[in-house]
Amino acid sequence: MKLPQRWTSQLGLLAAWLGGAVLLGLWFGAISWWLVAALALYVAHVLRQVYMLDRVLFGEKRAPSFETRGLWAELLARVEKIRAKARSRKKKYHRLLREVWESTGALRDGGIILNADHEILWCNPAATTLLGLDPARDIGNRIDNLVRHPDFVRYLTAPKGEEVTIPSPVRQDAWLAITIIPYGQNQRLAIARDVTRQVKLETMRRDFVANASHELRSPLTVIRGYLDALDEDGELPKGLEAPVAEMRRQADRMTQILEDLIELTRLESAEPAAPKELVDVAALLGRIVEELARSAEGRTLELHLETDLALLGSESELHSVFYNLIHNAVRFTPPPGRIDVTWRASGEGAELSVKDTGIGIPEDQVPRITERFYRVDPGRSRATGGTGLGLSIVKHALQRHGATLAIESREGEGSTFTCRFPPERIARRGGSERAPGRAVI
Repeated sequence: MKLPQRWTSQLGLLAAWLGGAVLLGLWFGAISWWLVAALALYVAHVLRQVYMLDRVLFGEKRAPSFETRGLWAELLARVEKIRAKARSRKKKYHRLLREVWESTGALRDGGIILNADHEILWCNPAATTLLGLDPARDIGNRIDNLVRHPDFVRYLTAPKGEEVTIPSPVRQDAWLAITIIPYGQNQRLAIARDVTRQVKLETMRRDFVANASHELRSPLTVIRGYLDALDEDGELPKGLEAPVAEMRRQADRMTQILEDLIELTRLESAEPAAPKELVDVAALLGRIVEELARSAEGRTLELHLETDLALLGSESELHSVFYNLIHNAVRFTPPPGRIDVTWRASGEGAELSVKDTGIGIPEDQVPRITERFYRVDPGRSRATGGTGLGLSIVKHALQRHGATLAIESREGEGSTFTCRFPPERIARRGGSERAPGRAVI
């Protein structure tokens, strides 16, 4: 193996030292002493070079130019090159860190870095404004000791959903939306946004809808009263019978829209979680199916009870959920169609499935059908008396019960709506399940 030139020159220097010592020993005598002296001088030279290299590596600003060639010169030149690159990288990182700090300082959203124990590692100036944090005082403290709102503490422990909205801890009548994003190794980034304007707008919208709905109920009641009186009047001209009947139908539809708006506003304004009252799901579904069977008109409506599990929730809200789903299935399933309503256990929870063979929903419209007033087929929905609010009510009522709504549909083939309820909303009566059964209505 061929040695690099820097090593051959160093070995040549050692050979020259030893050769010179041998010649001097032959000339003056005592060769061994001359060799020892030469080796001592060489070791001193090497130690000096190691000392200088050590100083360069640990503190010297630049490498000394005491040797212009050979192994040590190349080593020192390489060290100087590495140090120059390191200084360049350090300046670059400092500049980048300064830019990041300046950019985060310009952000209107608060940013907080947390470790696995919810301790604050860093926060930007906006976090000081929005949450009242002081970096000099609060770094190292748990954030839930500083922001103590119960909703935030629950969200911090077990994040559910995209964000949590809480009142501002430093400003009255202000609201913050906080999102927690995991990253790295057991670290999380908390982002706080000022959503006061959005919350106030939403509150104004809900108040307006509620007030308008209540105010419109009185004149509608008067109008319906007069229409009923006209309809019962035997002396009503024959040409006015159809217009009066149509006015009654539209007045009834408007009354239903107002009632649905009031119910939707109530759900949006209520507490996030519904009460935990015992609800006999089997009996509730039996009543709903029996009631809707009267308008089935050639459709087959079947109730399948595969479990006797009950629910812990609001019976009125669950009645609204089940009624809307089954009623929609009946409305949008032309005769002779079939609707299957199934209540079953699912893992640790339970689910209600409403499957029909109706007109179905186009795939691109499925994500939007729970929006208020959204209709897949506006003309057909109005003709069948729909308000466009039923599925929005279903979505909000299910959210209050910690449940989810899954929709599967194919246009022209039918739809399946599935409500999945979590284990904490399930009541097991006696620990047994009902034997599979069916009720054809």
